[in-house]
Amino acid sequence: MKKNRLRALILVVILAVLLITGCNGTTDEEDNGEEPNTGESKKFALFMSHMSNAFTMELSGAVKEKAEELGVQLAVNDGGNDVAKQISQIETAISQGIEGIIIEAISVDGIKPAVEAAKNAGVPVVTVNQKITQQELADSFVGVSYEEGGELQMTKVIQDIGSKGNIAILLGPMGSDAQLGLYAGYEKVLKENTDINIAFEQSANWKKDEALKLSENWLQTGTQIHAIVAQNDGMALGALKAVKDAQLEDKINVYGLDAVPDALKAVKDGSLKATVSQSTKDQGTKAMETCYKVAMGESVESEIMVEHTLITIDNVEDFIEE
Repeated sequence: MKKNRLRALILVVILAVLLITGCNGTTDEEDNGEEPNTGESKKFALFMSHMSNAFTMELSGAVKEKAEELGVQLAVNDGGNDVAKQISQIETAISQGIEGIIIEAISVDGIKPAVEAAKNAGVPVVTVNQKITQQELADSFVGVSYEEGGELQMTKVIQDIGSKGNIAILLGPMGSDAQLGLYAGYEKVLKENTDINIAFEQSANWKKDEALKLSENWLQTGTQIHAIVAQNDGMALGALKAVKDAQLEDKINVYGLDAVPDALKAVKDGSLKATVSQSTKDQGTKAMETCYKVAMGESVESEIMVEHTLITIDNVEDFIEE
């Protein structure tokens, strides 16, 4: 009897151990000391030139939203308009085993070493919004034709001021793809309109406060200006404040680009003559989607373009989100 009871007790203990092991999900892989499969999502990184205005926030927000939809992790890096910093950020991500990177480059030339490093490490690279020198080093570019955008913006300016007069131009950071491309578009239109004179042009580095100071200085010279053309909406809004403060709204038209919310409001109330949408959300969404596809071994187009749209008081309601 004692032996039977002992056997029964041993069986009970064995069953209890088996039940506990099953509940805890212990596998042979764990017993061998191997790390279990946690189901951790793929890791990607976005490198922004800066995060100081509505456009870059909207672009990065669209990338993040798509990353969440795809179920992957995304680290967002702010380059602070410092090329060396952006290169360092990218190189660090590569060393940490990142599976795909999206770059909104600070400089068309300066960022090239980091892209080469990613290529050598086999890390997929998608550039967004701004191309780089030797764009073929990256797997794909998602963005717009800045020259086309510049043509669209400047054509509207010429039409509004009657094909003659003085204009001032607020440029983005010198050497950036957007600054160069937009200006090429301006030049294309201006070659056909020789009665238009560029009275002033200078970089305000995408910043509203710098554009405000520059515009104030230009206005204080007493030079007649018929239009101020800004390569982004932040600078346009800075120029608009200077024009309003000088009570010259009826004499100077101001134009922007990016279609950010504050600019759309200004177009609606008639103070900003026009802005240009470059389909910012589409750029961000497609960039993340494209980088993910490359990382998953899918083939993608080397260039994925979205469209510009001129926004004036006539169609601005179509772009204002409630």
